[in-house]
Amino acid sequence: MNPPIKKQQQYHHGDLKSAILKRSAEIISEKGIEALSLRSVARELGVSHGAPNRHFKSKSELLSALVSNIWNKMQTATLQSAQSIETETGTDDPHVRLNALGRGYLRWALENKSEFQAMSHPDMRLYVDDTLKAAQEAFNEVIASAVKAAQEAGRHSGINSSLLTLFTISVPFGCAMLITNALVDIDDDIQEKEDWISDLINLVVPV
Repeated sequence: MNPPIKKQQQYHHGDLKSAILKRSAEIISEKGIEALSLRSVARELGVSHGAPNRHFKSKSELLSALVSNIWNKMQTATLQSAQSIETETGTDDPHVRLNALGRGYLRWALENKSEFQAMSHPDMRLYVDDTLKAAQEAFNEVIASAVKAAQEAGRHSGINSSLLTLFTISVPFGCAMLITNALVDIDDDIQEKEDWISDLINLVVPV
């Protein structure tokens, strides 16, 4: 007799809300946003159908919380990368800061593929509330300011700053999309991956 098939991610104890958000991102990345429902998450976590309703009253509420949760994680990882470099080296070189921002973003995307894919789904923008929209605008301004500071320090000084910002953002985002969608393979070894990330971002912002 064959053993019973295990659910993909059984939930036993702990933070149910976090487990729901994590599995929701995985469902979106694996099957698409239309496959997500409170019942499907409950079923895959092995909890009662009503359990997710203690945290989310509807699919829309779940998706709004999910996009906010993922965005905040991405933003924190990106900014902390720059802050860590500045603390460790004591430098205020704008090229080093911009480079670190790029590495922090790309590292987060590759370490959190399901969340990156879920956040990048075009329909997720429909669930961005005013609070998150304001946070996104503030973060985008941080990145644009970092690009401008590096430009004033000599990086592509003759290029339109908006175009340069678009280019700077597009390279790590595009590479993350290719890799997380298995269109390009990179070594899973942690050190190899970190070296690859550094080499790639150095092509965009040499340090």
